[in-house]
Order: sequence, then C-alpha cells, then structure tokens
Amino acid sequence: MFPKNLFNLNDLSPSAIEEIMSRAAYYKKRKNEVFSLLKGKNIVLSFWEPSTRTRVSFEMAVQKLGGRVINYSPDTSSEKKGENLKDTLNTLVALGADAVVFRHRSPGFLNLISRMVDIPFISGGEGCYQHPTQALLDLFTLRDRGVKLSEIKVIMVGDILHSRVARSHFYALSVFGAGLTLVAPPVLLPVELVPDSVSWSYVLDDVLPDGDVIYLLRVQQERQGKGLLPSLAEYSALYGINEKRISLLKKGALLMHPGPVNIGIEISRGAVEFLQRNYPQRILFQEQALNGVFVRMAVLDLLLGGK
Repeated sequence: MFPKNLFNLNDLSPSAIEEIMSRAAYYKKRKNEVFSLLKGKNIVLSFWEPSTRTRVSFEMAVQKLGGRVINYSPDTSSEKKGENLKDTLNTLVALGADAVVFRHRSPGFLNLISRMVDIPFISGGEGCYQHPTQALLDLFTLRDRGVKLSEIKVIMVGDILHSRVARSHFYALSVFGAGLTLVAPPVLLPVELVPDSVSWSYVLDDVLPDGDVIYLLRVQQERQGKGLLPSLAEYSALYGINEKRISLLKKGALLMHPGPVNIGIEISRGAVEFLQRNYPQRILFQEQALNGVFVRMAVLDLLLGGK
C-alpha cells in the first residue's frame, strides 16, 4: 500500500493518500501530545538547498513522534575532506540512521542515492521534479477546512517552469477530481509541460474569477537564468494579486502559497493587509505551515511505524 521511499506522489494510490490524510487529522486533534512511535529511531535531515519551513516542519514531526533528529549538512561533512557520498551514507547507517529526509537541486539524485543503502528516503523537495509532502499538506489543509476537492477549481499562478509543487499537484489534485488551471507568462509556462487534464492561460484576469482556490507560487529567482523575466515589477503587475484583483475573486475564494511569500511580487502588501483586515479566514498560508507538521508525522508514521 505504501512505498518504501517517498519521492513521487504518483507512487501513492488514492487509498494511501487517504490514509495519510486520516493519520494527519488524528495527529492534529492531539497536537499537544508527544508520541513514542519513533522512540529509539534516528532520522537524518540532509538539505542541500536552503530551507526553513520544510526542514523545521520535519524536525518537529520527528520530535513529536518521539524520534531523534540528526542534521547532516554537506557544508560541514567529510565530503570536503574527500569522502564520497556512498561512504557518508554507509557511515550514517552504521551510526544508526533509520531514515533520511533529503532535499537536493538535481532531479533523480534521490533515486540514485536511495539504492546505496537499505533505509527509507523521503523527499523534502527535489530540483524541479516534485515536492510530495507539500502537495499532501495542501490537500490536507483544504480538506481540514471542509472543502470538497471534487467540486473546486484551483488557479495556480507563478513560476510553473521551475515549480516542484506544481508538478506534484498535477497528480494530487486530479486524484480527487479538482480542476486545475495554470497561469504564468509564456517563458514560465511551456505548454509541453502541461498535462492533458490541466488547463492553462497566459492572462490571469481572464481566469481569476473562476477560482475557488488561488494558489500562488513563489517566483524562484535563484532557479532562473538571466533574462527570463523582463522585471519583477512587470511580473507583479500582470500576475500578482493586488487590491484591484481582489475584486475579481469569487466570493469566499481561498489563497494558498507554499512559502516563503515574496510580498510585493506574488501578492502586494496592500492586498495582504486588506484580506487580513476583512477576510483573514481566506488566507491559508500559516495553516499550510502548521498542517505540514501533522502531514509529515503521518508520512513518517506510515514509512517507519505503519500501525
């Protein structure tokens, strides 16, 4: 039912995703408790790209399940002294590592290294490939709000080209019957990337009124070559949520973002302040971050506990 490793959401059956949602709900109801499921187990967190939300979320998940966190940083590892990755992984296993949560900029890297040692690997984000636990926590956040996924349309706006979150949602949203429309400038939305089941547009204002959920993707300046976007100000004017565009939103439309939010690019400060003042329940950014802990507890539970 549940694979040994979690790199790709497509490897999860609908029933496996439902089980994750169910266990995450269980842990959220008992959010003040500490469990013993991972007692005596060591979980290595190895993030080869900067991360705050995902890394801290996994740390909290491990600790709330009673496990121990080992932070392995390549910047301070023996690799700088000439030790290769396989030697390092074998050393970690010998020291008692029971699973590895990994983030890396190169797609396919996790699949390669997971063959070197016989312990579970969980993706914390892999290049421009997928970020499975982010998509899972997004689904959980909507379900936790009482949203019926089969009845909604999600408008996903931003850097589709470089987004592992978008690639995870190509599968995750479709599994539960949600509609998905991608919106971005042509340079960030190659049509050959869009699955048959997903619609797309280059003009945000044309599709914004149809969205039950507006999912804003971070403009990933660190992944872009020079010249992809003429300017961030132009991107914000055409694709950012501002006070004027709020008037185009469907009544009750929810806003999501994987974080961190670039205020002034994906959404204007004025729009954030207006929503916080008048419709704070429609901004799910902080709920997503909180729910990430419970979803990652559920994933660790199923990979290492299973009962």
